[in-house]
Amino acid sequence: MPSQTRSRWTVSALLAVLTAVAVGACSTAATTGPGTAPATSAGGSPGSGDTAAAEQYCTTKGGMLVDRVATWNTNADPSAWLQLAGRWRVCEFETGSGDQATRISVDLTTLSSPEPTIAAIAYLSKVRTTSPPQPSANPADWSCRNDYLGASSFGNTASVGGWVDQSQPVFKVMDYCVFADGSAIDEFGLWYHANGAIRGADLAPLFAYQPGGKLPAMFQSGR
Repeated sequence: MPSQTRSRWTVSALLAVLTAVAVGACSTAATTGPGTAPATSAGGSPGSGDTAAAEQYCTTKGGMLVDRVATWNTNADPSAWLQLAGRWRVCEFETGSGDQATRISVDLTTLSSPEPTIAAIAYLSKVRTTSPPQPSANPADWSCRNDYLGASSFGNTASVGGWVDQSQPVFKVMDYCVFADGSAIDEFGLWYHANGAIRGADLAPLFAYQPGGKLPAMFQSGR
């Protein structure tokens, strides 16, 4: 008899546990719902760090927060632009005004992280740039793809793309050199800095990452 009682208790307890699990699963499903996406920070992928702190770092250093949208076919009339799913909150620095204004844009993590990103190392390395075989080609795009082995293309046709903020009076489209760790920097700012000119601001003293004399030898042909 004791054995039968223990068996009945064991079955009852098991059913209670299974019922609790089922109720919990239903509660979770009701909370998230089908197709509910995890929260993603505006500055990067989920888990990429403290976005609020990175945004504050940007503005404290004199930068401005800009929300940009990945867009294809930006060399065509704006009515033919194709807005893609990519969204990015970046930090941008501008100097000058009117026709003399220049700007540089960088992802928030690259600017604010005390740990290096590939984009930060690329900028600090001042790689010796090469020239495209066609003089009319974009030298910054060429340099990104060939000198830094980064990515900046929106497909493999003559139609190009960029990151757009229609509210900007001048710098509506920015082109980024994107690296394997997801870090990115304005390809023109990267190219000009490598050739001894500053656009917007010199990011070297603004980066939270300060390697001193121990910059990783990630890129060859440094100046």
